Amino acid sequence: MRMRPVTKSVPIEEIVDFDDELELFERMLADPQEKRLLFIQSPGKCGKTTLLRLMKHSCKKNPSCRIEFGEPFDSPHFTLALEICHQLKLVPSNMARALAPLSSYQTVKGDVTTHVEGDVTDSTLVTQILSSVSPTHETLRQRYMKDRLTRAFHADLQGLAKQRGTVVCFFDALEDINAEEEQWLFDSLLHPMAEGLLKNIIVVTAGRRWPRLEVWEWQECAYLIERLPPLSVKDFKTYASKVGASLTDADAHLLWRACHGGNPTLMGSLIKNLRAAAGGGP
Repeated sequence: MRMRPVTKSVPIEEIVDFDDELELFERMLADPQEKRLLFIQSPGKCGKTTLLRLMKHSCKKNPSCRIEFGEPFDSPHFTLALEICHQLKLVPSNMARALAPLSSYQTVKGDVTTHVEGDVTDSTLVTQILSSVSPTHETLRQRYMKDRLTRAFHADLQGLAKQRGTVVCFFDALEDINAEEEQWLFDSLLHPMAEGLLKNIIVVTAGRRWPRLEVWEWQECAYLIERLPPLSVKDFKTYASKVGASLTDADAHLLWRACHGGNPTLMGSLIKNLRAAAGGGP
C-alpha cells in the first residue's frame, strides 16, 4: 500500500510562540487525569500545522502519528487505521486477523494451498496479509466488517499503549476530511474516548473547523481552542534572531503589519528574503 509523502517544513528550532498551547498539551501528556481530546479551530495560515509539529516534537518517548487530510483514504476503517499503525511502527496483528478472509495471500502446506487461518502474530505474515487486501473490496463497506476492524484497531492500539505508554494521534487539515473519514474518526476514536473505552490515548485535531460536534456535548471531555493567537512584534524579532537576521523595533513592527498582524507563513518568507538581500544567505 502506498504511504503518503511527508510534507517539508521549517526546522523545529526556528519556530516561535504557542507557549500556552504547548503548556496545555504537555499537561495532557503528563497527567492521565487531564482531558484526552484537544480540538483546534483557526483560520488558514495561523500556524496550526506548525503547532502540531511542535506538539509531536514534545512527545519524545511517546509513540505518535500525524495524519494530514486532503487526499482521500478509500475504506478508512482499513486504510486510515493502517496508516496510523504504520506511523506508530505498530504491527497490527489484530487487524490482520480480522482481514485474513479478505486477503488474496495464501500459504502452501505440502501440496495444498490454503488461506491463512488462526492466530496471526508474525510481522512478515501480517504485512503479507494486509498488503494483499484491496481497499476497494466490497466487504470493507459492510457494517459488520467496519465494526470488526474498529475492535481490532482498538486492540492493536491499546496493546501499544500498554507497552510504550500514552499514544498520541494528530489529525491536521480537518477542513479537508470527507464524510466517510470523519465518521471513522468519531466511530474509532472520538466517541470511544469520550465514553472512557480507550485508555492512554490522546487525540489532537487541527483545522479551519473542529470535528462536526455539538460543543456543549464535548466540553467535559475535550479542550476546544477557538482561534490561535497571531504572532506579536516581539515574536518577529525572536524569529529573525533564530534565522540569523537583524531587525530594529521599527522594522519588526513594519513587517508585522505587512504580515496582516502576525501571519507566521508570511513572516518566515519575508524575514528570510531580507536576510538573503543583506547577504546572509538563503
